[in-house]
Amino acid sequence: MAPPFHRQTGCLQASEIGSRTLGDWLPSNKTAIQHWVNTKASEAKRCHNGTLEPVIQDFKQAIESDPVLSRYADQMFVEVPNKYKAPYNETPVGNPELRNFSDFLILLDHIIHEGPGWFDKRSPPTANDLIGFPITAALDWPLGTIAGHEFFLSPVVSHHIGRVLDFWALYLGTPPSASVLAGWLSPEGKDQIAAAGNLGGKTNYTFEQLFCCPNTSAPYLGYKTWDQYFVREFNPGIRPIAAPDNQTFDPEYHVDPTLIIDNACESAPLQQPYSLTNMLNFHPLANTFVGGTVYQAYLSTLSYHRWHAPVSGRIVHIENVPGTYYSGNLFTGLAETSYTGQAPDDSAPNYSQPYISAVATRGIVYIQARNPAIGLMAIVFVGMGEVSSCEFTVDVGQEVNKGDQLGMFHFGGSTHVMVFQPGVELDFVKPIPHGDVASGSFLSETNFAVRSALAVVRT
Repeated sequence: MAPPFHRQTGCLQASEIGSRTLGDWLPSNKTAIQHWVNTKASEAKRCHNGTLEPVIQDFKQAIESDPVLSRYADQMFVEVPNKYKAPYNETPVGNPELRNFSDFLILLDHIIHEGPGWFDKRSPPTANDLIGFPITAALDWPLGTIAGHEFFLSPVVSHHIGRVLDFWALYLGTPPSASVLAGWLSPEGKDQIAAAGNLGGKTNYTFEQLFCCPNTSAPYLGYKTWDQYFVREFNPGIRPIAAPDNQTFDPEYHVDPTLIIDNACESAPLQQPYSLTNMLNFHPLANTFVGGTVYQAYLSTLSYHRWHAPVSGRIVHIENVPGTYYSGNLFTGLAETSYTGQAPDDSAPNYSQPYISAVATRGIVYIQARNPAIGLMAIVFVGMGEVSSCEFTVDVGQEVNKGDQLGMFHFGGSTHVMVFQPGVELDFVKPIPHGDVASGSFLSETNFAVRSALAVVRT
């Protein structure tokens, strides 16, 4: 008997989003973030020798030379404690450690000279759950203020933040960055990553059985850099292609396999509203998707970070959009209380997912599916927080088969959006969340496996 389908057409939407930290890039416990940032900020001040990395010094000078940006830079920190009642009068760093832009730059300079660490929460007080977004942790509430909104929308700020992240990306590709892998590849670290890879207990593989390890007898399993570890691949056979197109009839779903759309990323779905034209960067093809279907899913800290083709077809267009960094929706950060009286987003990037998909750094690819029932589709790979880059490994005009690699995220949070044209009606193989958004049930707790069957096109 064919598996049940979950019928869904049109855009997936939600009027609001629950207070969740998507993908566990930051702890849901705000005390954990406070302790971590306080510890790192104190450490940065102790280590600071009075000089900043040139890219950060350039950033500092650019802000100080602009009276408006300089005012926003300091105001986004003081707005938090001065304008709101407890518990919103304390930033995620607690009370004293980051109270101005200069303190933040010292911490930023410290962060970009090390890899993201793994913190064993069994060893208090400095072990504070997983901090996948160290820079976002420092800006957790300031970037949701009115001043923070204006500051991070500035092209000047985006330019300099991009240069800082480019510097960090280069560092994460060097051998010294591998020193933090002692924690990520500790027994606890490997167990947690393997648990995510086993999709909630559906399999029981070890880390080494799940992932390609360059040399299991070498330090850090042979991973030479943080980035090499982050973009690790699954071992052959771990993520088989569901319904490959080279078979004439799919025995599981009882349809033409070319009508089956596979999952592009190892990710969990969520429900959100979108601005298609903004998200697709006002490309002429964007209008052809108005009234179609949008599917979004987010990648967790422990996920696999490469992308794969959901259908077979030809690469029509590829675009890398610089976008903004750390920009949150004005109505979903602390500024929300000024307009609606609702509680603020205690981790501003969470509520801003639809907004981020339209303004953040992102890579966009259009694929003309071989099966005309699917036609032209687009996939948007969105960088969140301190994502280093969205790298495509395919070229325009190239033919791809379902399951082929398309590219990857290099460090940082990420989400992806698949867009189908109107008339393409999808029956989802797995249920899409439709629950109580206030409680966070708008998202799935378990990843959908990359290259697994996601939906079937109704004919």
